[in-house]
Amino acid sequence: TKQGLTFYADFFGLAYPFSKYDQLFVPEFNHGAMENAGAVTFTEQYLFRDTVVDAMLASRADTVLHEMAHMYFGDLVTMQWWDGLWLNESFATFMAAVAVSKATRFGDVSWVNYCTRMKFWGYGEDQLPTTHAIQSAVADTLVTFDNFDGVTYGKGSAVVKQ
Repeated sequence: TKQGLTFYADFFGLAYPFSKYDQLFVPEFNHGAMENAGAVTFTEQYLFRDTVVDAMLASRADTVLHEMAHMYFGDLVTMQWWDGLWLNESFATFMAAVAVSKATRFGDVSWVNYCTRMKFWGYGEDQLPTTHAIQSAVADTLVTFDNFDGVTYGKGSAVVKQ
């Protein structure tokens, strides 16, 4: 967390924009994690109770840094409507990989993990009948939930990386 806060402040040329940064582990939280201004909620799967392999630690670092990236774009600067969700999530996904590669001990595997997990997730979902454009019209907030998927996160972040 400290490494991420330092990295993003240096990268964006802006100190962390909120007065606090809390991390909350929520039992049975139905998402992996979710940022709010000054606080991030995580599912308890990231609260390790035993010794774990580096891959699990790297995955947690990626999630922490993804949600932390949202503090700069998503909370400090936010999209006008949900049809901009793809850029918010795609950029956070891309920036998490950058931050893991530059600011943590998992730098050597950051882009490998990104490619084998995130990018391939997006490409896999893009081949399904439920695929959609990376940016699509969102008529109402219920439709928004259809876009929290591999196309938005994985394929979208691959476009941002290009």
